[in-house]
Amino acid sequence: MGVTGIELVEFCKKNKIPYIPFDDTKKLINKSEKVLGPKDDFKNLLKYCNEIVVSPGIGLRNKNIQLAIKCRKKIVSEIEFASRYITKPIVAITGTNGKTTTTLLTFQLLKSGGYKVFLGGNIGRPLITSVALQGQYDLILVEVSSFQLQFIQSSFKAFVSAFLNISENHLDHHWDMDEYRKSKMNIFKNQDEDCFALCSRNVYKKILNRKKASFLNPVANSSLRVSRNKIRIKNKDHVDIDDTKLIGSHNLSNISFGLSIFSIFKSISSDQLKIVKNFSSPSHRLEILKKYRGRMIVNDSKSTSPQATEAALRSLKKNIVLIMGGKDKGLDYKLLKEQVDKKVIKLILFGENKFELAKFFNKSKKIIAVDLEDAVEEGLKKFYKGQTLLFSPGTSSFDQFNSYSDRGEQFKEYVKKLS
Repeated sequence: MGVTGIELVEFCKKNKIPYIPFDDTKKLINKSEKVLGPKDDFKNLLKYCNEIVVSPGIGLRNKNIQLAIKCRKKIVSEIEFASRYITKPIVAITGTNGKTTTTLLTFQLLKSGGYKVFLGGNIGRPLITSVALQGQYDLILVEVSSFQLQFIQSSFKAFVSAFLNISENHLDHHWDMDEYRKSKMNIFKNQDEDCFALCSRNVYKKILNRKKASFLNPVANSSLRVSRNKIRIKNKDHVDIDDTKLIGSHNLSNISFGLSIFSIFKSISSDQLKIVKNFSSPSHRLEILKKYRGRMIVNDSKSTSPQATEAALRSLKKNIVLIMGGKDKGLDYKLLKEQVDKKVIKLILFGENKFELAKFFNKSKKIIAVDLEDAVEEGLKKFYKGQTLLFSPGTSSFDQFNSYSDRGEQFKEYVKKLS
């Protein structure tokens, strides 16, 4: 019964759909609503239900979901349920990394083209809130996670889908990498020849090529060309990553997806290039907090995978003081070794998996911190000109924080207090 659950209850009330709210933890947000919890007989409740709509954090590992599957109950995600009532075109964006940056940039690009756009899903408001408001909008833009895509059936249908990239993540939620891949693939599930699908080479090689993409041909945008550090636009200008406010060449991919999505609706003009050049990273994604006396402090709390931390390290020059660690998700950190050895001068570890990470990295200047505040204090000790303090945890926040944004805000507070 988090934000999504509460919005679902409100929708059911207004539309006279019979419902029973159930919360595994019984952490009530709206105390006026009678919510059943762990002490109630879930098996008995199933007798009265035609289907179960799950909040994004509930997966196949959940015992009640396992019981519902045995009882052959239909289980759907909130975005699947909401899609039954949506008539406006949906633009959906997923990927292991970069989806928030791409979604926010796409939002600004579409608005610059004169479109009224609802922004929601994994970012902002749950999709169900768009149903009552859709008369005000031309397009429904949603960032979708593997959690939200996991229980797609036949209703969620994106007019435009974008699958940015895929790498190991969320293996504490999904059974294995194969199930994670299948969940992500559901973004294409109900599309047909009237729809558009965009994907990276990474996705095509790892997933679509195996399946021979028989369900749908990915769109190739012939007007865009991505080179080492710039995007060339046919018959137009080019976008150089150094001319933008984004850090790192990996953002070229995010920009190219945003422009490709826009080009499905309208031709790219100088207005869109201005948007790209003035676009800043969202909070907690390579967010520059301070630049002073040749030093820089960067908040990358949205890094919830080793791949995201690797991208952050690649985006910065040498002399990095790196703070990482958090929930132990059983992830493989091998790909980080090269960048850590090459660029990190001091490694500070905190969180649930700090001792596992300590065994893995052989840095001589390695510090085990008590908590995040202690980590920031250690990071600012002997912090000299030409160095960057990078907070890029490389895993989820749920060991100590409510979310990556909660973690990032606390990091900002400690930086403010200690620097």
